[in-house]
Amino acid sequence: MPVLIGLIAGQIFAAGERPFKVVNTVRVGYSDNLYRSTSTKEAGSFVTDIIDLSFRAALSDRTDVMVKSQLTLLDDSSGSDFYPNLYMMLNHSVSPRLLLRLSEYYRSGEKSGSDVHQSDKNARYNYFNNRIEGSADYVLTGKDRLSGSLSHDILRHDEAINENDTTTVGAGASWSRELSPQRTYATLNLRQSNVTYDNRPKNSTSVTNGIYTNSVTYLGDSASYDQTDISVGLNHTFNQQWQGSVEVGVANVTPNFSDSISGFGNPTNSSTFVTNKVDNNSQLNPILRMGLVYSPSPRTRLTGDLALSHKASDDTGYGGQDTTELAFGAQHDLTAKLMAKATVRFANTKYDAQDNTTGSKAEKTEDRMDAELRLTYKLNRMHFLEAGVKHSEKSSDADGDWTENRMDVGWRVELN
Repeated sequence: MPVLIGLIAGQIFAAGERPFKVVNTVRVGYSDNLYRSTSTKEAGSFVTDIIDLSFRAALSDRTDVMVKSQLTLLDDSSGSDFYPNLYMMLNHSVSPRLLLRLSEYYRSGEKSGSDVHQSDKNARYNYFNNRIEGSADYVLTGKDRLSGSLSHDILRHDEAINENDTTTVGAGASWSRELSPQRTYATLNLRQSNVTYDNRPKNSTSVTNGIYTNSVTYLGDSASYDQTDISVGLNHTFNQQWQGSVEVGVANVTPNFSDSISGFGNPTNSSTFVTNKVDNNSQLNPILRMGLVYSPSPRTRLTGDLALSHKASDDTGYGGQDTTELAFGAQHDLTAKLMAKATVRFANTKYDAQDNTTGSKAEKTEDRMDAELRLTYKLNRMHFLEAGVKHSEKSSDADGDWTENRMDVGWRVELN
């Protein structure tokens, strides 16, 4: 690392131009439900100061490095919190055909009680995520390219919710072929991942008057979730205005939770004791991703995306979840200095009985919607004014519903 830092520093001061970019955005806003509570809403103001730093330099004619960081300071009625985010990527061209890449992505932030399915919906918790990935791209022919990757990903939370902690190890390979020069290319993708739940409880027992009302045994830190994704994709540029992409495939999922989960009754009396078991059998789930971009003019851009996926669950009571997402976006330069951007996202998440890890076989469904409108006004080359409004809502047949409306105004400074 000291050698790398020395090479970077030498390149910076040797170059004629500085490869730095600094963006500082300060926003002051108001929310009518700061904690996204499902019961008593707490309204209040907030201040965020977001500092974006980016840097790129060539260490040699074959090697370059890129660093991006975002430092966020959030201040509201609960106090002040600081959340750093960092992305680093090192590229090395071994030959005209082979490119090696090493990257690290660290992000941190907060989650509300409703986001992590806690009983206290007014609570907020900190988390961080760190992902390291190595990849290689090899040009087979003028039309064919082969790539492979290995990754290690950790997700950590405050101790109060560390049952959500996971460690993910993944490997993937992709082959792409250009079908039409600069217009159409196809891909074949294969990815294998293993998610380990680091802090799932080993035992959880509730006894009422000598009767076991909920006796659960997990695998603890041995609980895991294996997934293999196979998909094919197609990207096509129809003309200067229209671009589209589609990816279809299948995910083979194998959960590894306890296969002996006791439910209700008296364990000394087999006639009254009901035993539920987790479904650890492999299951197939569809993969579908579609995207469309329409640019009717250089000043306007419209986007639409649809995604259907199965992944490891963010709810500790389930091993997996099925999510359908639909998103739309619009960006338009109203004048040479005024830009408007609108986004709306819908998500439906289903937690099936076969993915339940508590033995209760309970199912549940959640719906989430986010809609945002932002305006940006360019004062000059360096200074910008911002204003935005956002509406978010979530409904759940098990965890309750919440809505939040927030608005903010901001000032952005860009230094190149």
